[in-house]
Amino acid sequence: MTLRFDCGDRKRADPCEKRKNLKGDTAVRNRSIRNILSFFFTLSILVNLFSLNASAAEYEEPILLTGRFDSAAYSEELSYQFPYRDSYFSGSAAEYRHGLAQCTLGMAVSAFRSADQELDRKDQNIREYFTQAGFSQMESREFNERPTAKTIATLIASKTLKDRKGEYVLLAVAVSGGGYQDEWLSNFSFGDESVHEGFFSAGFTVFERVFDYVDQYAAGKRVKIWMGGYSRAAAVSNMAAVLMLTAEQIAPEDLFVYTFATPNNAQAEKFGDEYDYSSVYNIVGMFDPIPSIPFSEWGYGKLGTTLRLPARETTPDYEARCEPVKKVYREITGGIYESSPECNWFIQKLYQLLYDMIGTAEHYQAEVEGVIDPAWEKNSSTYTLLREICRILSQDAEIDHMLLGEAPTADTLLSVFLYDLSMEKLGFEKNTLGRLPLTSQLFYEHCPEVYVSWVMSQDQPEKLFVSDTSYRRIFLPLDTEYLLTDGMEQPVASPCAAVLGNTRMLTIPAGEDYVLSLLPIGKESRFIKVMAYEAGSMRYVYQLYQVEGKENGWFQLGLPKAQPYELDGISLKAPGGDLVFPAERALDREEIPPSAVFELEGSGWLPSHFIRVTAAILLILILLLAAFFIWLPIHFIRKRKKRRGSGTE
Repeated sequence: MTLRFDCGDRKRADPCEKRKNLKGDTAVRNRSIRNILSFFFTLSILVNLFSLNASAAEYEEPILLTGRFDSAAYSEELSYQFPYRDSYFSGSAAEYRHGLAQCTLGMAVSAFRSADQELDRKDQNIREYFTQAGFSQMESREFNERPTAKTIATLIASKTLKDRKGEYVLLAVAVSGGGYQDEWLSNFSFGDESVHEGFFSAGFTVFERVFDYVDQYAAGKRVKIWMGGYSRAAAVSNMAAVLMLTAEQIAPEDLFVYTFATPNNAQAEKFGDEYDYSSVYNIVGMFDPIPSIPFSEWGYGKLGTTLRLPARETTPDYEARCEPVKKVYREITGGIYESSPECNWFIQKLYQLLYDMIGTAEHYQAEVEGVIDPAWEKNSSTYTLLREICRILSQDAEIDHMLLGEAPTADTLLSVFLYDLSMEKLGFEKNTLGRLPLTSQLFYEHCPEVYVSWVMSQDQPEKLFVSDTSYRRIFLPLDTEYLLTDGMEQPVASPCAAVLGNTRMLTIPAGEDYVLSLLPIGKESRFIKVMAYEAGSMRYVYQLYQVEGKENGWFQLGLPKAQPYELDGISLKAPGGDLVFPAERALDREEIPPSAVFELEGSGWLPSHFIRVTAAILLILILLLAAFFIWLPIHFIRKRKKRRGSGTE
């Protein structure tokens, strides 16, 4: 049986029919008082009707819903308040509503499985969230089951509302995107069709559950749907919405979908313009590593409208935009919000390494996808999982060749963070990347409290979302002095800078004009590397300059405003004003060596690192020996006393 929502008459009726054929001035004068009264009476009716429209949302006091959720970065449960109004759902869903986006984010994070609850109460947070908003008739599915690669937890609820067309049933569909354990495996099941197989399968399950719910609670009634999810659940919600629209089971104006930290889930160019996905919004962090996989270079993307949050690397006025974010973050966590360009760089390099090793989506599907499930089943930690995957992959001659070719650079890449992690754990160095542990910092941009802080920091979307996605990274020897100025020749107060080994990395937005002044110290020649990127992409271009140490004075590196991957216009001038031409340049993918080749010199395990680690190991051994020699005589004394006590008895 084909199910179809009754969307009612889609034509808008004029609520005020004009009066016609008024005859004679006398008749008009005699009826003037009645007309004035009728006018004000009609006007009051219109005002009441208008209050049901979405445009009246600003006049309606919101209900504040408390959303509770877990985060990998914090051991305790976090919470925040999100606004809710019934009037969000009046009018067309194709119109972006920031208040509804905020409320949907609260729904999405509340739908995480509660870590500290028993199996039969994993849906407690989302139940409480919907109850606060006045929803009832809740249907929970698979929250009370151990997650597998085939499960997808949802909770559907409903309430009856009115708009200008009359009564309708609003379905709220929450998809769980946190605490999903083995459901994580479906993220790697790409398949060989135009959609991501793992997300499509889960999305189709959600699609069917919605229809089952309509049959049971809203058969024959006009229906609107409100749906959202976070991370994996975002891709699943996006796919469920696409299925509803392509099956023409609901009109786009009645489907309100907001997703967050959304992975790529479809090869968008294969869908064409036949269907309208304008009511589906995807909100993603610029350097959140999850939304960029599967890689866009393999043809994957997101259906609907994608809105991006600011980032230090791409947004010139980032510091000003970030001030209200820090306030919200402190309210949620009690901690300090801080992004890490080092971690963002590291994740990007790791992705580029994987991209170069795997090559194409077809190669991934044929050679890699099949090894992940057995590797996960045999191991419980990420480290042992990666080791098992490498072991299985090495049985294939072609992949083994790639692994051998990339291994030295992969080891160098990892050593930068392994060294910092070791020093942090041993207590010899503080974590310079932030207040959270390094393991949490790597995926910090994907944490729910980060999204909540950004989305709740502004009530006006034009002050929140950004369109510039291009940026440049400049790699310099660590002993090079620098000064960054903007297009008005004013110094940039807080340039995005990081130290990696013996190299300094400056990250500069490409959407504005900048000049980087450089003062090399010493007489030896050195390299300056300029790289151009676009956020979320594996592609990059670069040019390399060799600067002679005999030159005294400041070099001027001009960085004009540019589109992604543009190097034209970038110029380096010597202290005397002469142009320094690039020693090496790569503008096409074929010209670029494997991306794991480092942009920096002397990174990873330096000789000084070895000395410090050796000293740390020796110190630990000395402490253990000292403890042993202290314990040994005490042990013998106690043993002797025990023997004497036994002899006396």
